[in-house]
Amino acid sequence: MQKNRKWMVVLGWITLAMIWSASSSYAWADESDIRTDLEKAQTQIEQLREELTQLKKSSQWQYQQDMKQAVSDLPPVSKDGGGGTFLLPSGWTIQPYGYFKFDMAYDDSPVNGANGDYIVSVQSENDENRGDDRFSYTARQTRLGMKVFAPDFGDLKVMGRVEVDFYNPECSATNEYKATPMLRHAYGQVTGADWSFIFGQTSDIISPLNPTTLNYSVGWVGGNVGYRHPQLQFTKWWQGADEGKWKIQTALSRDINNDLDGFGVDDGQDSSAPTILGRVSYSQPCNGKRFEAGVSGHWGKEEIDWDNAGDDDQYHTWSVNADLLVPICDTLEFKGEFFLAENFNSYLGGAGQGIVRNPVTGNADEVQTVGGWLQLAYKPCTNWAFHAGAGMDNPLDEDLNTGGKKENCFVFGNAIYNFTSYLSTGFEVTYWNTNYKNMDSGDDLRLQHSWILKF
Repeated sequence: MQKNRKWMVVLGWITLAMIWSASSSYAWADESDIRTDLEKAQTQIEQLREELTQLKKSSQWQYQQDMKQAVSDLPPVSKDGGGGTFLLPSGWTIQPYGYFKFDMAYDDSPVNGANGDYIVSVQSENDENRGDDRFSYTARQTRLGMKVFAPDFGDLKVMGRVEVDFYNPECSATNEYKATPMLRHAYGQVTGADWSFIFGQTSDIISPLNPTTLNYSVGWVGGNVGYRHPQLQFTKWWQGADEGKWKIQTALSRDINNDLDGFGVDDGQDSSAPTILGRVSYSQPCNGKRFEAGVSGHWGKEEIDWDNAGDDDQYHTWSVNADLLVPICDTLEFKGEFFLAENFNSYLGGAGQGIVRNPVTGNADEVQTVGGWLQLAYKPCTNWAFHAGAGMDNPLDEDLNTGGKKENCFVFGNAIYNFTSYLSTGFEVTYWNTNYKNMDSGDDLRLQHSWILKF
């Protein structure tokens, strides 16, 4: 119908042109005939204008109807998608998230950790490097991620997540401004009414808390343990009294350690067995927030062929951990963790030391260690947040060779100002001290300033 109207409009304009042509051809006709022809032409022009207006209205109406129908044909958005999502035609939703972060830091001594972009320990100080202060700028903590929500599978919720930052260890001081991505999370998750199953790489279930620091490493190797590993993870929970919740978690994880024997295979992988992790926790509402206490641990093994492939020397890795989160009041919060472990460097314990071999006797031992951290957080208003805390990792001296880290600890305090929910800035002061066996210790005063834009 619309096509016919368009042809009518075109024919109308052609007819009008012919009328005007005819009127000019018959210049000898009398004035009354010409005036009559002009009046007819004007009438036809008005009719054509009216038809054109109606055609435009009809086309717009039809376009709106087509769009409404197209939208109604799309599947509904899953409620788990949350705000800020956008809909894909297939019915999946994607929720991007992350932040852009700039850090500048001053260290009054040489430190270990991405060439000073962050700190996990202090280098041993001697006459050559004592007082060798450093200054660093970086944007490598910038973090990008997205959650992918699939259509519900019966009563099950299905989603996936991927997240990267730019602290790839292969990025050195020579290419700081060409940082490459590092995979943090990449997993799928299926959630039922009272259980969930995760497959992929994500955070360890042991020691799940972190202190709130501007320093990227959040106290790793200095008392805060737990990292991210590829794993199969299962969680089950039960509702208790007073809105409390009991939760049991277990996981089969890959132990990623070192290739100490030099045969080209990670020693954890060479053991041909996964590491087993578990955690039991209880949580309930408290002062408008959440109280939670948990006990966790892990057990696994590694195989090291010190002299020849196939020696099959077995070493174990284990830990016992406790975590606690207490909202003291609506503005004050305490949290912390404690651990006792052996061969714990895959989880950033033992001051980064797992298995140490005596170069003289050839004997090797798992490094035993004990440590933890604690923090107080004070948030007096929407804009300001203050955090102060300390951590320590204390390996057993007898398990170390000369030069090994026999203690690594830190104390920190920071103030963070939130301009909005998505823009903040902060300043942090941290003191780190690292003691070495039969070597000079190292200590560092670190001053750090950061800007963060979240989305």
